[in-house]
Amino acid sequence: MNVPSLVLKIIVCSHFFLSVWGTMGYGFMPISYVYVHIGVLLCGLWAIGVPESADAVVMMLVTLGFSILQDIILLGLYEPRGYAVNESRPVTASALNEYRFALGMSILNLILKPVSVFLLFRVYQARSSETAFTIPGIERIPGLGGMRSGGYEDLESTRPSAPYSGMPVETASHHTTITK
Repeated sequence: MNVPSLVLKIIVCSHFFLSVWGTMGYGFMPISYVYVHIGVLLCGLWAIGVPESADAVVMMLVTLGFSILQDIILLGLYEPRGYAVNESRPVTASALNEYRFALGMSILNLILKPVSVFLLFRVYQARSSETAFTIPGIERIPGLGGMRSGGYEDLESTRPSAPYSGMPVETASHHTTITK
């Protein structure tokens, strides 16, 4: 499995889990929070399903960027309502813990989104320009340093590996025949 594909799968899975857990609180986030995250995840599945498409990664970048803005607005608008419903009046401990867990997962999801945008941009660069996927500093991590160039030559290369010396090559000019 190549690194951009693995990074993309990790991003989609982590945001899937955090989005699901962020919607668990009763009366906390509106349905538009769910719809935007479904859009982000569908673009992510598209990017995973069509590994040569740079457009899918761009669409995921756009929807993820919009979801950052939307999460900031929704947390600012709806967190006080969730607090009023769950913390300021008597509710069961289960409902209070569910609200706090959903709030924490929503905030964690929002915190991880800029990191995901950076990684998605690197995936986009790798897909659009056919260059190698690199993350600065990753070459120092054992096992994640990427492909090392060895002594192998490119099969597509038209240059011979040894320079031509200009000396003619002798070929066998006689044929041996066997008769019975």
